[in-house]
Amino acid sequence: MNISNRDKKALIICAGFLMAFIVVQFMFLPTLEKRKTLEQRLVSKKIVLEEIMNLEREYIILAGRTGAERSAISGRGADFTLFSFIDTLAEQSGVKDNVAYMKPSSRTLANREYAVSMVKVKLDSLYLKEFVDFINGVESSSNQVQIRSLSLSKTGRDNTMIDAIVEAETIVKGDSA
Repeated sequence: MNISNRDKKALIICAGFLMAFIVVQFMFLPTLEKRKTLEQRLVSKKIVLEEIMNLEREYIILAGRTGAERSAISGRGADFTLFSFIDTLAEQSGVKDNVAYMKPSSRTLANREYAVSMVKVKLDSLYLKEFVDFINGVESSSNQVQIRSLSLSKTGRDNTMIDAIVEAETIVKGDSA
């Protein structure tokens, strides 16, 4: 078979284009696609890694708090109860005569080693300074007692006094609740 030089050049050029097409279609484009997929995976893995690192930092903070709470709980006297603490604090801050009622309650936590002890206190006809002294005593004690909820309303002839409902809570040993 006799092919002219012109046809040979045309066949060589066509074969070159065909080879280039095959290389691009079956080698170069899949490589680019795989690279794009790997970059997307890398970005998603970086996001997951950042989230894990944030969770680790949060865990460290919470573990530190738990250690502080456990040491505070173990540092309390064996006879500590939230009810007696609030009662003593009311007497020290001068609001004992304004206590309408005190209702203790508790609930056991899932691990049964600890329980949440709560006391709801209704205080009638207080001056703001007395109330602030009482709340400051609750929050600043080393017994890890927190105010869970607080409800205030004005009272008195000139609305110069307040009525308050305070719910305080703390974590205690499971059998102390």
